Amino acid sequence: MDAEYWQKAWYENRTGFHQKNVNSRLIRYWSDLALPEKTTVFVPLCGKSSDMLWLHQNGFQVLGIELSVKAVEAFYAENKLEYTEHKKSGFHRFSGVGDAEGLDVWAGDYFALHAKDIDHCGAFYDRASLIAMEPSMRADYTVQLTSLTRPGASGLMLTIEYDQNKMNGPPFSVPDSDVQALLGANFEISVAEHHSGPERLGNLADRGLETLDERVYLLKRNP
Repeated sequence: MDAEYWQKAWYENRTGFHQKNVNSRLIRYWSDLALPEKTTVFVPLCGKSSDMLWLHQNGFQVLGIELSVKAVEAFYAENKLEYTEHKKSGFHRFSGVGDAEGLDVWAGDYFALHAKDIDHCGAFYDRASLIAMEPSMRADYTVQLTSLTRPGASGLMLTIEYDQNKMNGPPFSVPDSDVQALLGANFEISVAEHHSGPERLGNLADRGLETLDERVYLLKRNP
């Protein structure tokens, strides 16, 4: 799984992974982070997720990072949001204006970000980033997330776990043991929700799975 795969998926409109509705776990658990109003939320691998719109409408600033320019343009167009754009430091930067002020998305490589680029972000939201990574890439992803998040930053992370003999990702199965091993040294981790059963399959029901585990994590970056 590499950048070319995701670019091609957006170009060919193979975006079955996109959820049109706001994620119910975000709505249920975001307030548990107890963030100050207008905190800037970093959203890696954001696609055109309506979760960013929900965060903004609920009083937060948003900085999304997405590889595909097409996905970013679709996000603003489909939500009828005005924006300006410019290129800087390898990123095509879209900045919301008017009612969308404070809702910014940069098109570019997540792994090319530096901590100084997002040092104004006090929180992060990972709905489908870690589970988009092949096992061989997870360590690199979490090392980068750790380096980008400042001490004390809080985050919400959603994962799924399933029998990978029955389905090839993405999304990939990420067991709790992986989350603990990859992030435990640098984050306080608590499981806010864990559910298992066929009712959790959603649009993955047609891909050979019989059941699925979902976990919602509350994270806080250690000093």
